[in-house]
Amino acid sequence: MRVAIQGEAGSFSHAAALETLGVALRLVACGTFEELFCAVETAAADRGIVPIENTLAGSVHQNYDLLSEHALHVVAETELRIRHCLIARRDTPLHKIVRVASHPVALAQCRRFFVDHPNLVAVPRTIPREACAIS
Repeated sequence: MRVAIQGEAGSFSHAAALETLGVALRLVACGTFEELFCAVETAAADRGIVPIENTLAGSVHQNYDLLSEHALHVVAETELRIRHCLIARRDTPLHKIVRVASHPVALAQCRRFFVDHPNLVAVPRTIPREACAIS
Protein backbone atom coordinates (compact mmCIF):
# COMPACT_ATOMS: atom_id res chain seq x y z
CA MET A 1 0.00 0.00 0.00
CA ARG A 2 1.32 3.47 -0.96
CA VAL A 3 0.91 5.91 1.92
CA ALA A 4 1.41 9.66 1.56
CA ILE A 5 2.77 11.73 4.43
CA GLN A 6 3.91 15.32 4.75
CA GLY A 7 7.60 15.02 5.52
CA GLU A 8 10.21 12.32 5.22
CA ALA A 9 10.94 8.78 6.32
CA GLY A 10 11.56 8.78 10.05
CA SER A 11 9.12 11.62 10.75
CA PHE A 12 6.26 11.41 13.24
CA SER A 13 3.81 11.01 10.35
CA HIS A 14 5.88 8.08 9.10
CA ALA A 15 5.74 6.54 12.59
CA ALA A 16 1.94 7.01 12.64
CA ALA A 17 1.68 5.35 9.22
CA LEU A 18 3.74 2.37 10.37
CA GLU A 19 1.68 2.05 13.55
CA THR A 20 -1.61 2.26 11.68
CA LEU A 21 -0.90 0.40 8.44
CA GLY A 22 2.12 -1.80 9.16
CA VAL A 23 5.68 -2.02 7.90
CA ALA A 24 4.82 -3.28 4.40
CA LEU A 25 3.72 0.20 3.25
CA ARG A 26 5.45 2.17 0.49
CA LEU A 27 6.05 5.74 1.61
CA VAL A 28 5.08 8.69 -0.61
CA ALA A 29 6.90 11.68 0.91
CA CYS A 30 5.22 15.04 0.22
CA GLY A 31 6.56 18.53 0.85
CA THR A 32 3.18 19.99 1.84
CA PHE A 33 -0.18 18.81 3.12
CA GLU A 34 -1.75 20.05 -0.13
CA GLU A 35 0.59 17.74 -2.10
CA LEU A 36 -0.39 14.87 0.20
CA PHE A 37 -4.13 15.38 -0.36
CA CYS A 38 -3.57 15.66 -4.12
CA ALA A 39 -1.48 12.46 -4.10
CA VAL A 40 -4.32 10.51 -2.53
CA GLU A 41 -7.03 12.15 -4.62
CA THR A 42 -5.18 11.42 -7.89
CA ALA A 43 -4.27 7.84 -6.82
CA ALA A 44 -0.52 8.55 -6.62
CA ALA A 45 -1.02 7.16 -3.09
CA ASP A 46 -3.61 4.75 -1.71
CA ARG A 47 -3.88 6.44 1.69
CA GLY A 48 -2.63 9.54 3.45
CA ILE A 49 -1.71 10.13 7.08
CA VAL A 50 -2.25 13.68 8.37
CA PRO A 51 -2.19 15.21 11.83
CA ILE A 52 -5.52 16.72 12.83
CA GLU A 53 -5.08 17.46 16.53
CA ASN A 54 -1.95 18.09 18.54
CA THR A 55 -2.25 18.25 22.31
CA LEU A 56 0.75 20.61 22.55
CA ALA A 57 0.43 22.75 19.41
CA GLY A 58 -3.36 22.64 18.95
CA SER A 59 -5.57 21.82 15.98
CA VAL A 60 -4.01 21.58 12.55
CA HIS A 61 -6.58 23.86 10.91
CA GLN A 62 -5.05 23.55 7.45
CA ASN A 63 -5.84 19.83 7.41
CA TYR A 64 -9.45 20.41 8.48
CA ASP A 65 -9.73 22.83 5.55
CA LEU A 66 -8.10 20.37 3.14
CA LEU A 67 -10.48 17.61 4.24
CA SER A 68 -13.43 19.79 3.26
CA GLU A 69 -11.81 20.89 -0.03
CA HIS A 70 -10.95 17.40 -1.31
CA ALA A 71 -13.11 14.37 -2.10
CA LEU A 72 -11.54 12.35 0.74
CA HIS A 73 -12.70 11.16 4.14
CA VAL A 74 -11.26 9.80 7.38
CA VAL A 75 -11.11 6.00 7.57
CA ALA A 76 -8.99 5.46 10.70
CA GLU A 77 -7.45 7.24 13.65
CA THR A 78 -4.36 6.73 15.76
CA GLU A 79 -2.63 8.50 18.61
CA LEU A 80 1.12 8.91 18.67
CA ARG A 81 3.28 10.07 21.55
CA ILE A 82 5.64 12.77 20.35
CA ARG A 83 9.15 12.97 21.79
CA HIS A 84 11.71 15.42 20.48
CA CYS A 85 15.47 15.24 20.81
CA LEU A 86 17.90 18.13 20.55
CA ILE A 87 20.72 17.01 18.27
CA ALA A 88 24.19 18.56 18.28
CA ARG A 89 27.76 17.45 17.70
CA ARG A 90 29.13 15.01 20.22
CA ASP A 91 30.32 16.59 23.48
CA THR A 92 28.64 19.95 22.76
CA PRO A 93 27.43 21.36 26.08
CA LEU A 94 23.89 22.77 26.09
CA HIS A 95 25.14 26.25 27.04
CA LYS A 96 27.14 26.39 23.77
CA ILE A 97 24.02 25.89 21.62
CA VAL A 98 22.37 29.17 20.61
CA ARG A 99 19.91 28.27 17.81
CA VAL A 100 17.52 25.36 17.32
CA ALA A 101 16.23 24.85 13.77
CA SER A 102 13.18 22.67 13.22
CA HIS A 103 9.70 22.52 11.74
CA PRO A 104 7.45 25.26 13.20
CA VAL A 105 5.06 22.71 14.72
CA ALA A 106 7.94 20.83 16.35
CA LEU A 107 9.18 24.08 17.86
CA ALA A 108 5.67 24.82 19.15
CA GLN A 109 5.56 21.36 20.73
CA CYS A 110 8.78 22.24 22.57
CA ARG A 111 7.70 25.66 23.85
CA ARG A 112 8.16 24.65 27.51
CA PHE A 113 11.76 23.68 26.71
CA PHE A 114 12.38 27.15 25.23
CA VAL A 115 10.83 28.81 28.28
CA ASP A 116 13.20 26.79 30.46
CA HIS A 117 16.16 27.67 28.18
CA PRO A 118 15.68 31.34 27.22
CA ASN A 119 19.19 31.57 25.75
CA LEU A 120 18.10 29.29 22.86
CA VAL A 121 16.55 30.86 19.76
CA ALA A 122 13.95 28.79 17.90
CA VAL A 123 14.46 28.98 14.12
CA PRO A 124 11.47 27.70 12.11
CA ARG A 125 12.44 25.64 9.05
CA THR A 126 10.37 23.61 6.61
CA ILE A 127 11.25 21.10 3.92
CA PRO A 128 11.74 22.78 0.52
CA ARG A 129 8.88 21.87 -1.85
CA GLU A 130 11.25 20.64 -4.55
CA ALA A 131 12.81 18.18 -2.10
CA CYS A 132 9.57 16.17 -1.88
CA ALA A 133 7.86 16.71 -5.22
CA ILE A 134 5.57 13.92 -6.37
CA SER A 135 6.34 12.69 -9.86
